[in-house]
Amino acid sequence: MNIKILFVEDDDRLREVLLEAAAIEDYDAQGVATAEAAVERLRDEPFDILVTDVALPGMSGLDLLRHCPRLRPGILSIVITAHGTVDTAVEAMKRGAADFITKPFALDGLLGTIRVAAERAARTRAVMQGGAGEGPAGNLIAAAPAMRKLLEEVRAVAPFRTTVLVTGETGTGKEMIARAVHQLSPRSEKALVALNCAAVPEQLLEDELFGHVKGAFTGAQSGREGRFEQADGGTLFLDEIGDMGLPLQSKLLRVLQEREFEKLGSSRTVKVDVRVVAATSADLQRRIDEGAFRPDLYYRLNVVNLRLPPLRERREDIRPLAEHLLAKFCASTGLPPKTISDDAWESLVSYRWPGNVRQLQNAVERAAALTGANTEIRLQDLPEEVREAAAAPAPPAPAPKAGTQPGGPGDRVDFDAVVTKVERDLLLQSLSRTGGNKMRAAQLLGMKRTTFVEKLKRLGIEWEKESAGAEGE
Repeated sequence: MNIKILFVEDDDRLREVLLEAAAIEDYDAQGVATAEAAVERLRDEPFDILVTDVALPGMSGLDLLRHCPRLRPGILSIVITAHGTVDTAVEAMKRGAADFITKPFALDGLLGTIRVAAERAARTRAVMQGGAGEGPAGNLIAAAPAMRKLLEEVRAVAPFRTTVLVTGETGTGKEMIARAVHQLSPRSEKALVALNCAAVPEQLLEDELFGHVKGAFTGAQSGREGRFEQADGGTLFLDEIGDMGLPLQSKLLRVLQEREFEKLGSSRTVKVDVRVVAATSADLQRRIDEGAFRPDLYYRLNVVNLRLPPLRERREDIRPLAEHLLAKFCASTGLPPKTISDDAWESLVSYRWPGNVRQLQNAVERAAALTGANTEIRLQDLPEEVREAAAAPAPPAPAPKAGTQPGGPGDRVDFDAVVTKVERDLLLQSLSRTGGNKMRAAQLLGMKRTTFVEKLKRLGIEWEKESAGAEGE
């Protein structure tokens, strides 16, 4: 499946290196120097992956991410920055980034991250084309009968406009079910807009949902679209709907019934065509009994109830899930592929996983980070609560997260050294793949042989493996 990648990097040399790296992996890649140019390219062509620097002339890479859901719904974004901070990473993820890489980075690490994104893009495309070869909901793992039944229900309800309520414990993957409903629906070409109702203060939630006009309140210097307008023609996913306050519940009920609302500070009615998929880990029936949730809203949301079983009820999925999560983490961080020992598997499968898939992911990634270059995860590498032993030693201190860098704001990145390192790795990889044949290595990177040889000389690379007759002019 041909994966299209758009690189947004204002440094000409680094952009060239990134394009060459994509060529060696057989991706269809293009590059632009500004976010404004990227917007035009995204509007015209169906890219699967966006790789963007943060610091760009004009619009920043983070601001570019805001345009992606509208221009190219479902595109996977990878953000690269020379000044990686927790705040920047969090902001990038909030704006939809699939991954975050800090400079300096190893070529293998970048290519591993792109490979993971390419696999996800391929699965998503298969889902939108009917799920051929991927099961009823593409990237969802469903070996357990309960999950297979659920995914058949997803496929059955997806083509209709029906409101869906996804229920299940925290960490079970309710948002993935919502995405599958959207991707398998006729609305898949439009945006899927998500909002966690529990993560937004009550006084701001109404503005998040419906937006406001200029002057609606102090500080409202301009108008703003709410999530309903952003999702017009597509799907709105409202996570943790049970945490919404009663006054706002009545306004949401009206939108579901009438398909219209008013922005804050405006009396003009805005009509929208939005399919709502709501999710909750709360017992809504109990909340109704306590007077904390409107029964009429519950009945309006609960047209179709998709119950996502906890991991302890789908043990057949634990092994394939763990293998998938482990492979994805290793590829994205540049770690070697890893296996899991038999006694560790026994512990993983027998544990009850109160935190569900999210807890399994944390356990697997923790074990992978702690084992470093070792290629096997053993029982002692798992978190203490997962081990079967009654008395287990305290778990080792967690390893630093991949991609983080020590030091404070004064740290500087030698940009030329970063590009040189990546370029050197790329040339050596191409020579390795062609057995030292410079002609074929140059073709692999889409460049002339003379250009390839000049780069080798400039970087002082001497390929010891090549033989006298290896070049084949």
